This record gives sequence, C-alpha cells and structure tokens, in this order.
Amino acid sequence: MKKISIYVLSHIMCFCLLADNSFYIYGNQAPSLNSFGETGLIVLPSAEIKEAGSLNFSFSTNKIYKYGALTINPFQWLEASYFYYRPRDLYWGGLSTKGQYLDKGFSIKFNHLFSENLAVAVGLSDFSGTGYFTREYIVGTFINDGYKITTGIGFGKFADQDGFTNPFSKIKSSFKERSSISSNYNLGGSPSYDQWFRGNANFLLGAEFYLPGKLRNTSLKLDYDPFDYINSFSTNRRPGADKELRKKDSDINFGLHHSFNKNLSFGIHFIKGNTLNFTFSFGGNFSQPFFKKTLPTSSAFDSNKGNTSTESFYEDLIYNINRKNVFIQSAGLSDRDLKVAVASSKFRNPIHVHAIVGETVLEIQKLNPVAIDTLTTVAVNVGHELNQITTPLKDFNNRKSSVIELVAKKSNLAAGDGNAYKFYEFRPTINYPVSFTGIAPALVNHIGDPEKFYYGGIILRLDNEIQFSSRFQLNTEIHQNIVNNFDGKRNFPDSLLPRVRTDIVSYLQESDTYISRMQLDYFFNPYKELFGKFSAGILENMYTGAGVELLYKPFEQNFSLGLEAYRVKKRAFDRKFDLLGYEINTGHINFNYHLPQWGILGTLSYGKYLAGDEGYTFDISRRLSSGFRTGMFFTRTNVSAEQFGEGSFDKGFYFQIPIDLFLNDYRGGYINFKLRPLTRDGGQKLEAGKDLIGIMHSTSRTEIERDWSAFND
Repeated sequence: MKKISIYVLSHIMCFCLLADNSFYIYGNQAPSLNSFGETGLIVLPSAEIKEAGSLNFSFSTNKIYKYGALTINPFQWLEASYFYYRPRDLYWGGLSTKGQYLDKGFSIKFNHLFSENLAVAVGLSDFSGTGYFTREYIVGTFINDGYKITTGIGFGKFADQDGFTNPFSKIKSSFKERSSISSNYNLGGSPSYDQWFRGNANFLLGAEFYLPGKLRNTSLKLDYDPFDYINSFSTNRRPGADKELRKKDSDINFGLHHSFNKNLSFGIHFIKGNTLNFTFSFGGNFSQPFFKKTLPTSSAFDSNKGNTSTESFYEDLIYNINRKNVFIQSAGLSDRDLKVAVASSKFRNPIHVHAIVGETVLEIQKLNPVAIDTLTTVAVNVGHELNQITTPLKDFNNRKSSVIELVAKKSNLAAGDGNAYKFYEFRPTINYPVSFTGIAPALVNHIGDPEKFYYGGIILRLDNEIQFSSRFQLNTEIHQNIVNNFDGKRNFPDSLLPRVRTDIVSYLQESDTYISRMQLDYFFNPYKELFGKFSAGILENMYTGAGVELLYKPFEQNFSLGLEAYRVKKRAFDRKFDLLGYEINTGHINFNYHLPQWGILGTLSYGKYLAGDEGYTFDISRRLSSGFRTGMFFTRTNVSAEQFGEGSFDKGFYFQIPIDLFLNDYRGGYINFKLRPLTRDGGQKLEAGKDLIGIMHSTSRTEIERDWSAFND
C-alpha cells in the first residue's frame, strides 16, 4: 500500500510540475501550519518556516482527537511549538474519564534557505515529553510560483507503519535500534535524546498547489500519511475500544487550505481515507507594528509671547516637550551644549526620545534664538540617569533613513552619571507625593493543567502608583473578578516538596476581590553603573516579604551581574493581608549576557528557590526591534526527578508583546504570557515586581546603538 501511495503521489506532482502557472495570480503563498501546529502540509512538516517574530495559535479537530498548538519563530531559521493533544477515545484516571486524557510536549525545527527555491530543515517533534508523539525528520522543500514539493525521511512515529533500515546505521550501528520506551520517559518532560534519529526510517512526501483566479489564496495540499493510528498516538488504549475509529483506509491525505488574510487561515482535510479534519490558525508577525503611528507634531508653541531670555527658552522647552509625553526633569546650557534630562513611560526607545527632544529644540530656536551647537539628552528612570546621547543640533533638521548612519557616527553615547542631572541650572519643581491611577479590564490565566488546556477569566484591574520621590514609590494592584472558570478546576498538589506553587488553585478560587501586589520600592545608585533596590510589602500573588536587589551593568560591556535576596512569607488564600505559616529565605546570583547583533539575552542564575531547593536556571530570549520578546527557560536543582514529580524539572517559555504594536500611537506597557507544561514546586522563583534588569534597560552602549532606526520615526 505504501509503495502504491508514493507512486500515485509522485505522478500527481510530476504532472503539475509540467504546467505553466506563470500567468496566474495565486494570492498568499506564505508557509502555513499543518494539523500538528508545525509549518507544513496536512500531517507532514515542510522545510519552510514563518518569518522571524511570528506567533501563531492553531487548533485541529476530528473524530479521533483535538490538537492545539502555540508556534513561535524567534529567528528566521528557528520554529518552536508547544502542543496539547486530547484523544476522544482514550482513558485517563479510570473508565469513567474516557476522552479526558491530555498529553503535551514541545517541537522544534531548524531551517536553512539555500536559495529562494530550496529550503532544508531538521526537526524534532515531541522531543521533551512522554514520547507518545516522538518523531524526527530531515526534509527539503522545493518552492516555485504556484506550487511547493516536500520530500525527506522521518524516524520514530513516522516509521511505525512501515519503513526501511536507518541509513545512519551505516555510520554507527546504534542508529539501527530504537527502544519503544526511552529511559527519559518515566516522568515525562525530559529530552528523549537517546532515541533521536534511531530505528527504522520512512519516506516523507507531499505537495501544495496554489489555485488561481477566483480561488486565489487557496491551496490544495496532499501528503503521504505514514502514521499507524491504532498503535501510534494511543497510549492508555483499552483493547478494542478504538480500532474501528482509528482504522486506516488510505495512505494519501488531501485537503484545501484558505488564507483569509495574513493572520487567519482555515483548512479542511480528508485524512487516512475515512476522516475529516478541520484546522484553524490565527496569529501574526510582531516584528513590525500593525498600524502606522501618529507622530507628535514638530511645531512649537511660544508660551512667552516673544520673550527671548534664557529663562523663557527653558519655559518654552518644558511646555513643548512635556505636551509630547516626554517630561523634563532638568536642563542646562553651557558652552553652547544643551543638556536636557527627560523621563518618558510612553516611548521605550531612547533614540526616539532623543529625536523628539532635538526636533522640538530646533522649533523653539525659531521663536527664541539661543545659541546651541549640540544637544545631550539624558534619559532618567526612577531617579537614575540611564544614558546620555549627544548629537549636533543641526542634524535634527534631516530625520531621514538615508542619513541615520551618518548621524549615528557623529553622535556620542555615554553612561548615565548617577543623579548629576539634579544639579542642572533649570530644575522644575515637582510637588511630591504624586499619584497615578488606572482602571482597565485584563485577563488572568492558568495554563498547563493536566485536565484542561485553559483556565482563565476577565478581571477589572486597578493600578496605582504613588511617588513619594523620584526614587521612592508604592505600587498597588487590586483585582476584581468579573467572570472565570476557576471553580471547575480541581486541586491535585500531589507534591513531596513544600507547596510553594501547586496550591495555586486555592488562591484562584478563594476570593473575587484581592490584592495582587502592594510593593514599596526604594531605588538607589551607590556608584556609577551600580544600581540597587529595596522592596517590601505584598510582592506577588502568593508571597509577602522584604528584600534587596543589586545590578552591576557596565556601559561599555555586554554583560551584567545581579544579586537578589528576600525573606518571604506565604499569603493566605484570600490574597488580602493574612499570612500562612510557611516562610523562607530565597535569593539568586544572576549573570546576564547580551548578544546585540542577534538581540539575544542569556541569563544564568544560581541560588535558593522557594521550596528550599538549590540549583540554577538558564533563560534565553530574543528581542526584536519592535520590542517583541520571546524566550525559554529551564531549571535544575538538587531535587530529584522523583521528588519533583511529573515533568522531571521546571521549564517553559514566554513572550512579551508591546501594547502599542496594536495602536496607531506610542504607548508603554506589555502583554505578558508565560507557560509551563506543569505547575510544580521545584525550581520556583519569587516574582517580585520592577526587577532591575528591566528598569535599567538602555544602560549599555549596544542596547542604544541597535535602536538608531527610530531616529526617523
């Protein structure tokens, strides 16, 4: 059957290769996701991946299973996905829970584009989980106008139905055998590296043909289906319970895929000769804003009606810059060099702020001709100078992309100088304390439960910040539940460690009105390039306490070194002011290294976690020029896999999306998403707010230099 299927599919592709499709307009021919959340065909992967910065959710459903996946592309050559698989016919926890079994895992693909017509990829599917889906592949995709052809070889589940001797066994005999159970599968969550690319291999073959004319944006997908649905993907199967449902009548899958736009697509497929499968995907590319921004006006208003004194210049300066949501802290003019210290929560990019200040100063000069040769913008946050950027003032006359490189070469970057800005000659008076309050709806989520993919709800969130001084502030978050499904969640701590996280369900269910944070912070700067913070109060949803953080971040280097130490107590489940009996000292030493050419930040931390276990966490993330960040982490401590429980060790991934990517105006703030396959007690860190590595962003040369593109925004 296998040989006949491949023969038929090959002839269909050869026939289409002879067709001249150059006269047709096919619409969207971008890579699309298969039914397993990987870029590909129907059940097979292709060698293509989506653009860097892409984030997509996909969902597939048929009479056998439901399958959901989150797929991220941090680089142009890397695709990573996290999936949930719920079979309709399998059992979990007893005969009464048919259809409730839930499996989850990670997949990854490495891609190389040899030319615009040929891509090659190596991939690992379900490489860190129970192993029920584990498969590896090497594929190539030929790309042409109107069609794509994919072929390659697969291992693991790709070769369960049929196959041939592993070609790698000629290099090393150990590749010939593949155990049915990996030594790393016992508790799930560990990479099954002892099985990768081992055992029998199988051919992978498929094609995608784009339809012309009125059917543009639609493609016909075909692939060879190598899976054994009865014995593969069916752990915990009761004898005879699913043979009829899972029987296979054909090895050829086919179906239609339609892209409604760049962000939404739908597919309908006929798989294994007897089953309809529906696939939906939604997402986008977050490397660029979705809407063009409305820029602040460059014109200046004469607030002094013709007065041309230095004092009136400063008054015009503060009036015109502040109305652009860039707030002057101080200013000084000496030897024709104007220094302006500013703070802004609206603009993340210091180059952007520098350009706004420079253009505004030029406009004010038309009203008040003060002699200025150079402008130095001093970025300030929580009372500390972050950086200093100096540029000849005349260069702000020509904010075009063609001159950015020249302006960057003529500009000077320097480290912040503590609180030197407080001694400039013009210092606006700020009447402390100052309070800021905002109320808005928000989402609250709990993802990674063995019973259900998603528990969540909508809350009304009140945020308040009271600034007693530029360095001393109180931040409070109060939440009011509007609607959620947390009451349907059962609590299964099942932990051999102190329950520092596994009783999160009790917190989610206890109270509709609660305090998420009430944190008092004092920021200090004892030496240049050394920053510190004292914190006390309600530090997060589950813990209250006090502690200190230090961060050494040299301006001319790509590394930073941090220290954090806290004494915390566990909060009562109603998340108000009562406490439980558990308390502990926790803290870490953190080494951060930045690779500016790729936008990568790597962090290695070592210390004591909330359950008293000791070990290290490795975190790696990539930030794009848009501010979109995605990353992954794992933690290893002195807790054994048996003590840790299912999952073996703590791991997960996250992404951070700037809110203003969805707006036509600049805005501070992020949408944060963090996912762990399971909530366990080992390797758990305190999640105190306002960490120094985030607060002291743009305090190194390379962080600023990568953002010069904002000069012409």
